[in-house]
Amino acid sequence: MHQAIRRHLISTYAISLGLMTVFMSLLQPIPSISAQQLTGPVSQGTGTQGRRIENMAPTLPFPTKSLEKKDPQTSTRKLHRLIRKAQNAPVASVEPSPSGSSPVSALPTPPPSLQSDNTTSQSKEPSSLNRSVGAAVPLATRSVAPSSATSTGFTAAATAPTGTIPLAAAGAGNSSTSGRGSGGGRTMQRLTAEMPELAQLISPPSVPVLSVNPAIRTSPTSLSFTAQAGANPTTQTLTISNTGGGTLSWSASDSTTWLSLSPASGTGNGAVTATVATGTLTAGSYSGTITLSATGTASVMIPVALTITAVPVPPAIGTSPTSLSFTAQAGANPTTQTLTISNAGGGTLSWSASDSAAWLSLSPASGIGNGAVTATVATGTLTAGSYSGTITLSATGTASVTIPVALTITAAPVPPAIGMSPTSLSFTAQQGGSDPTAQTLTISNTGGGILSWSVSHDATWLLHTPGTGTGTGTVTISVTTGTLTAGTYSGLVTLWPTGATAVTVPVTFTVKAASTINLSPASLSYAATQGAANPANQNIALTNSGGTLNWTVSDNASWLAGSPASGSGSSTLTTSVNTAGLTAATYNGTLTVSAAGVSSKTVAVTLTVSATATSSATLTWAPVIASDLAGYKVYQATASGAYGSPVATLQGNMTSYVAAGLHVGTTYYFVVTAYDTSGNESVYSTQVSKSIF
Repeated sequence: MHQAIRRHLISTYAISLGLMTVFMSLLQPIPSISAQQLTGPVSQGTGTQGRRIENMAPTLPFPTKSLEKKDPQTSTRKLHRLIRKAQNAPVASVEPSPSGSSPVSALPTPPPSLQSDNTTSQSKEPSSLNRSVGAAVPLATRSVAPSSATSTGFTAAATAPTGTIPLAAAGAGNSSTSGRGSGGGRTMQRLTAEMPELAQLISPPSVPVLSVNPAIRTSPTSLSFTAQAGANPTTQTLTISNTGGGTLSWSASDSTTWLSLSPASGTGNGAVTATVATGTLTAGSYSGTITLSATGTASVMIPVALTITAVPVPPAIGTSPTSLSFTAQAGANPTTQTLTISNAGGGTLSWSASDSAAWLSLSPASGIGNGAVTATVATGTLTAGSYSGTITLSATGTASVTIPVALTITAAPVPPAIGMSPTSLSFTAQQGGSDPTAQTLTISNTGGGILSWSVSHDATWLLHTPGTGTGTGTVTISVTTGTLTAGTYSGLVTLWPTGATAVTVPVTFTVKAASTINLSPASLSYAATQGAANPANQNIALTNSGGTLNWTVSDNASWLAGSPASGSGSSTLTTSVNTAGLTAATYNGTLTVSAAGVSSKTVAVTLTVSATATSSATLTWAPVIASDLAGYKVYQATASGAYGSPVATLQGNMTSYVAAGLHVGTTYYFVVTAYDTSGNESVYSTQVSKSIF
């Protein structure tokens, strides 16, 4: 702080002293130096000591006014007033030059020549002495050689090894006075005594010679690049500036093949782009140098560092196994399989799994790093054959991997299975009678392999033989009536195949009460005309109860016949009459049905043969096509629609009938019906009529 204050006071006193000296110089004649000498070039000395000083005229730091000639006392008082005011003038300073031997040039141009009279006009605006390096020269100073002062105290020296003296103090070297120094003004001695710092201003330290040569400055002072092998780093810029004077013409060069510069030269401030091409350089550290050169100044070396790192290894999918194969029977699912996933590269492996087949599923569908995927096959409705699919493993930054998946479905082995014929059995017996005939079950293998079977039943009245067997065979099933009462009994025969599903055969056993024969109708009536055609056949329904009967049919008249002559169980008997050779009369006969162990049953038959005085009519009709057709019935009446019992019952598919015994002079009406084996009768046919004349 004290040093700063001291420097400020010294600068202030120096400026004040300079101002005072300038005015004193203006008031006194300067016999030993002319305006031409101040403004023109001055040189002194030869050899290395010689220097050329140009334009060294001082520039006043403040505006001046024209001075009028006044008496010494008045001038002295004004001069004191100027000295006091000058203490607030701007402060000038001098900074050392980068080179003590550089010539001084481009100094401010001096004002017009100094006048010897007391009235002097100078610039109204202050100015300062600037240098390209930022140095400032103290205002109103001259370089002087202490050993060669002129009579007036001013000397233009080429070299000032001992320092500089303010121009205002130059007059102090003159021992004579001009009449103004003793006129009440202050002398240099008094000023020095009053201002202790003035002694240093009178003999200040030597001012270094200012340098105006260019100087290179760079930013940054070094470059550092980093890149992966095979990749180029971002370019960097080197800023060039001129920290000296004059014009900077520079050029840039590098010391390595992997470094290039653009541009290679320039003038003044500029920038150089440094580009690195890694090319085939491997991982490691590399160094180089950028050299900046310029005329009149030292070169600058900028170190360049290049670090190449190895290219990071990307992740890679490793799988085990590299393929999957499944085998299953149709309708069954094979065992799941596991696909192991590993990172065969570097970095982090983030993977996902997908499949291409509907019968294939994966879990999990994604993961990070090493892992495992479970592959599951659902055969569903797939039939026997070969199927293929793929599992695709994908990961960021690496190629996908495809794992082929093969599925083979074989036909399921056919187990043995029992085939039977028939699938059910039915027995019938008469209470207290003999046992019904045994029946046979035929066994076959409808599956595969070898069929081994056994037999069981669940009723006491059932019997079977044999009890076991292999492959195709037969089993005899029988029932015993024993003491069973009339009724229906049910049982099961079960066949047990080894390794297959058991099969049951239902058995029904019906025990009937004692048998009886039933005939319907109980009587038959025939009408015929002597010498005419035989009347139509008629039917008798034969039924029995209490089991099956073996019956026979017999008759007691030559003109009567029954058909069939024998049979078993229920049946229809057809009766017919033959009128050939019979005279007109009424004939009676009997038809008998007999069976062992039961009472016989009879049907009375009446035949009326009329004389030939009557006439006849022949009826024909279209046949009825039916599998259960038993025959036809003919109805006759003498009034339309007034039909009673049929006049004829015809058996079989007969399509004509002769109506005999028709009386002359009478109109007869006829209709025909068909009946089936169950005795069901159709509606009447279309009615026809015949008049007998």
